[in-house]
Amino acid sequence: MTTLAVYDCMLFFRAASRPGRVHPLFELVDQGRVVIALGPDVLAEIRDVLKRPKLVAKYRALTSVAVDAFVAQYLHLATWIDTVPEHYTLARDPKDSKYLNLAIAANAPYVVTTDLDLLDLMDPQSTAGVDFRNRFPTVQVVTPPQFEAVVQKTTP
Repeated sequence: MTTLAVYDCMLFFRAASRPGRVHPLFELVDQGRVVIALGPDVLAEIRDVLKRPKLVAKYRALTSVAVDAFVAQYLHLATWIDTVPEHYTLARDPKDSKYLNLAIAANAPYVVTTDLDLLDLMDPQSTAGVDFRNRFPTVQVVTPPQFEAVVQKTTP
């Protein structure tokens, strides 16, 4: 059984900028245990981040050819959602809404991130979080270790 998830762009950045390291989240995709959902807005942000001159100067692995190959590899393995309606706007950081909306449109049960604005939606004390979970109870925002644990339990 595969698990469908949305990965935020910083996870893509960490994997692409350090290709020699083991990146368990992307190994799960490579193994076919996880399918990532991608859409136009998320893909545009991934490409933008991976090609920012400041990051390219700092991380030698972010050559144009390497970035294009990395993105193509995961685009090929992804579930593409061409039209992503705006179901939800994250008030704390509206630009991060694209990840939530992609998960909703793709029926992906997980958004995997280290972004606190997104993770706070799972806080039972957060008014925005209570609203989000009431409206979209099938979407969970989780950290990479939380997601890895879920996948380990649900796939052999």
